[in-house]
Amino acid sequence: MVSTCDQTIASTAGRYFNYLGTHLPYQTAGDEFYFQPRCEAAVGHLGSLDILDTDRISAHLEHVRELSTLLHTEPGADLETEIDRITLKQSMERFLWQFGQVKVWRSDPTLYTKIPVFAVDEVISREAAPVEEVRDPLLALLSQIPQFLEKGLTNLHKPSDMALEVARDMTADALAFFQSDVPLFIEERFAADRELISANSRACESWEEFHTGLSGLHTGARFAVGPDGLAEIFSKGVGMDVPLDEIVSMAQEGFRTIQEKLAALAETVSRDKNWPALLQETEADADGSVDLLDLYATEVKNLRELFHAHDLISLPQAERVEVHPTPSYLQAIRATASYRAPLTGSNGQCGVFHISPSDGSSGLIRAHCAYLSAHETYPGHHILDAIRLGHANPIRRQIEAPLFYEGWACYAETLLDELDYITDPRLQMVQLQRQLWRNMRSILDVKLQTRAITTQAAAKEIESIGFPRSVAERQIRRFSLTPGYQSCYFLGMSEILRLRKRYAPVLGLKGFHDTLLQGGQIRFDLAEKRLEAAAREVRK
Repeated sequence: MVSTCDQTIASTAGRYFNYLGTHLPYQTAGDEFYFQPRCEAAVGHLGSLDILDTDRISAHLEHVRELSTLLHTEPGADLETEIDRITLKQSMERFLWQFGQVKVWRSDPTLYTKIPVFAVDEVISREAAPVEEVRDPLLALLSQIPQFLEKGLTNLHKPSDMALEVARDMTADALAFFQSDVPLFIEERFAADRELISANSRACESWEEFHTGLSGLHTGARFAVGPDGLAEIFSKGVGMDVPLDEIVSMAQEGFRTIQEKLAALAETVSRDKNWPALLQETEADADGSVDLLDLYATEVKNLRELFHAHDLISLPQAERVEVHPTPSYLQAIRATASYRAPLTGSNGQCGVFHISPSDGSSGLIRAHCAYLSAHETYPGHHILDAIRLGHANPIRRQIEAPLFYEGWACYAETLLDELDYITDPRLQMVQLQRQLWRNMRSILDVKLQTRAITTQAAAKEIESIGFPRSVAERQIRRFSLTPGYQSCYFLGMSEILRLRKRYAPVLGLKGFHDTLLQGGQIRFDLAEKRLEAAAREVRK
């Protein structure tokens, strides 16, 4: 485990994380805003919404630019110091790119919907907190919402029509949350406190005004960022310089290989039915008598026991995760399943595995239960975040990377078959279908953002590998607003499998996993240097 940090780098990192955590607490506290660091300082400022005034954003940019000049241009004294320097500098450059060049605060209307909702939800979820630690920040947040949403309408400039469509749906969900959940909480926890009720009523009015205001905004392009824009996202956001045509070629080659595996596996089950038909049967046969949340809670418990028993990874102490339904205000943008990590710097919080129950895809959700649970909890996102949160190095603890994050979670799914946890070939076909889906997401990510395919045609592509039309359409809408991110699943897992093939024979599987994970969510070329150093020690 990396524990030390160069003094100059540590000082600069502290100033960087403290500044962003103070001024942009909600974008740097949770994991919804995946290009930002996870700042511990944010925990102390959760009674304030992020400061997105134009002049203040200019100040944010100038401050981060100044801090970035303090980092040495020459390599660090040793490998870990150099990794810290590169990782911190990349985080700063990513922030400057997001706020200074992409200007996310001008182009993304969902930003103004997510921040207030996450803020209020975080406060009212503090079930064990003293009254004053809930009432005072709740009142402060409710009182700030009208001005925050008004500022959003002022800031936004020609967002894409897809972003506006999603933002309007999210705003309607947010309004329902503030009209039902929040008043109920105030009534039950604070005996219908008049000041809180009044502040919430004004917040509801501002949500209605914001919804109307969004409808009156002029829109820009449909959503596609174009080839140059997408290449820049891969380079500056994702942190991987790969030509777009190479990404598509790699994903297509993998897609064909997985199709062949599916066909071969289907042949062992039935000579009369192909794999799509067998997958439909598997979904139709899924036991619907067990409550969906109970089904997933049991699966999570079983997976935790599995990975403790097999000792393939050094699992963190005292980690906890709970299964909950996806909040109504997030269903416009969330996938079937998602994970919410504890806030960095918080004590005693547990992770939350969200499931979106849906009558239209209940069989699919049930059939995917084991692999979805592995992806989101053991040994996927939950374990990865628990390791990050327990890291002694402040840079590795407060920075996560989408390519590493999603790549590890996809790789985590494959371990179930490897450990013979899943032996039914019908269910093993589900895992291959999920791999097929990840490859297709990468292909569609590039094609949608470069205008090489329409959203309707893209949805049909997803339908062709066994997903219902409603699921396909929801996925495409989400894909369109997260360019580059959808390729992180396939590309990240490909990198992990490449590194495993080279280093696991030397380090052993547990040694490989621990060396990879304990270095933090860093670039894969840096992770490879750590693995090579560990392998050299073994070979001595």
